[in-house]
Amino acid sequence: MPDVLAPLARGPVPIQIGGQVFALAWRPAAEWTTVRTEMDVIRLLPEEDQDAVGRMILDGVADLRTLTDAAHTVLAMVTGRRWWEGLRLLMMSVQPETLGHLALAGVDPWTRSAYEWCAATYALHTRNADEKNRMRFDFQLGIPPPGYEDAWDTDGDDPEAVQTALAAWMGG
Repeated sequence: MPDVLAPLARGPVPIQIGGQVFALAWRPAAEWTTVRTEMDVIRLLPEEDQDAVGRMILDGVADLRTLTDAAHTVLAMVTGRRWWEGLRLLMMSVQPETLGHLALAGVDPWTRSAYEWCAATYALHTRNADEKNRMRFDFQLGIPPPGYEDAWDTDGDDPEAVQTALAAWMGG
């Protein structure tokens, strides 16, 4: 059962790497907007945990795939979306026009969680969209990055629903 309070959580986020669980302290959305790569997520760990992860890599306990998977799990947890959608919303949120609208709405990235910040960014981009434009936005947001196309198939998207949505989007 999903945690209904997850969007409001302010506790540490567990990050499992090579069988060891580290606690990533809660961080405001402003800090999450700096994430561009999986390694940026690892850099949010305390220095001693970063050192431990480095030793795990040197000892062969963890590798790049392990770090990537762990970072993706954390991004999904803190944004409440598939990792690539959350990352895209975080990156969109700091574009001048989007950030301006969020600032004018009084949404403070230093007091909001990444989950709330992404929700506000999504709401801003879809608030005046008709069904077709909202579907287009959702589709573009949801396309996995190159190399992760299989993740789209396993994250609950019904292939028939996707095909129907694509047909509607294409006008057919």
